[in-house]
Amino acid sequence: MNSKMTAAKISAGLLIGVMALSVVACGKKNKPTIDTAPSTSEITTVPTTTAPTTSLSLWTGPLTNDQQVTWKETTLDQQVTYYAKVTKGEFLNIRKGPGTEYSKVGTLSRGQSIVVVARTSNGWYKTIDGFYASETYLQKKPVTA
Repeated sequence: MNSKMTAAKISAGLLIGVMALSVVACGKKNKPTIDTAPSTSEITTVPTTTAPTTSLSLWTGPLTNDQQVTWKETTLDQQVTYYAKVTKGEFLNIRKGPGTEYSKVGTLSRGQSIVVVARTSNGWYKTIDGFYASETYLQKKPVTA
């Protein structure tokens, strides 16, 4: 019986010791460890882009140009499509006449196209709709990113 009692005391002592270590260990903060093994995973960076949102109002019917022509313009042999070459985020103003002194009736963003039918003597193109865009900001090839 003596050996059973000794075994029970040893078991009880071990159990108390384990419990005491557990209580003590719960209060300690874990220190970060440095993993010196080479990593087998890769990090992939994906570029993100944001595009400006455009809110367009509902437009019904043709927009007419009531500006009286007091300048010289030469009709092109055929209609030509041009593309706005402005900086990203900038706009090309479309006007009632061939110059910045005329009222703005709309805008084109980078890469948008228009069809032109005539050219003025001061470097503006007349659109198929009868409005004007500066030759400086138009090109025949589509604008790339």
